[in-house]
Amino acid sequence: MSIIYMIRHAQASFGKPDYDVLSDLGKRQASILTDRFNQAGLDFDAIYAGLQLRHEQTLGAYLAGHAKTGGTVPPVHRTDAFNEYDSEKILTAMIPFLIKEEPVFEVEVKEMTQDNRSFQKVFEKVMSSWIKGTNRLAGLDTWKTYSDRVRVGIERIMDCEGAGKNVAVFTSGGPIAATVQKALNLPDQDVLKLLWQIVNTSVTRFKYSGKRLSLFGFNEFSHLELAEDSTLITYR
Repeated sequence: MSIIYMIRHAQASFGKPDYDVLSDLGKRQASILTDRFNQAGLDFDAIYAGLQLRHEQTLGAYLAGHAKTGGTVPPVHRTDAFNEYDSEKILTAMIPFLIKEEPVFEVEVKEMTQDNRSFQKVFEKVMSSWIKGTNRLAGLDTWKTYSDRVRVGIERIMDCEGAGKNVAVFTSGGPIAATVQKALNLPDQDVLKLLWQIVNTSVTRFKYSGKRLSLFGFNEFSHLELAEDSTLITYR
């Protein structure tokens, strides 16, 4: 029996010119997560990570903090299998089609830059349509195409790492949701319910044996709660 620890990246820079950079709060989150792993005496036999900067920076905080303890630093494998979906591309492609289907939606789109609540309302509608696959656009991955790529990445870990291993995956909410969907055999319409819950630096665990994958713990972020600072619990 082996365990895969899927770790969502720390808070990125939402609303800033370059989202794919950890915020100051995100750096704190990554440091707190590293301390929690070190206190638990958890060593990983292998580490996998997506290719996006927020993955690399969250991983970098862990590697630097863990090295200071004298702990073993395992091999790191970077792969686009654990990249987040391209939300900007999805929004740009899907919004015109949704406005055509429902012209009043254009009002909500115009308001989306004014506050987080308006943005979230538009984002949820767009993502729901994308995941359902009701509008398939040329050049835009479907949820199935995207989630299949994640699943191939997970299956490669299961094949390559074998039994009795602790494996970390530094990634984003999309790959975590896709892997939970695989483990529980959930329908596509339930994926959004997972996505909106996943906290920055939360840990979701899976047990695997051979080809069998089981959910062992979802969206655990007690390391942030124990810091007694509610601002540390973020979702972007």
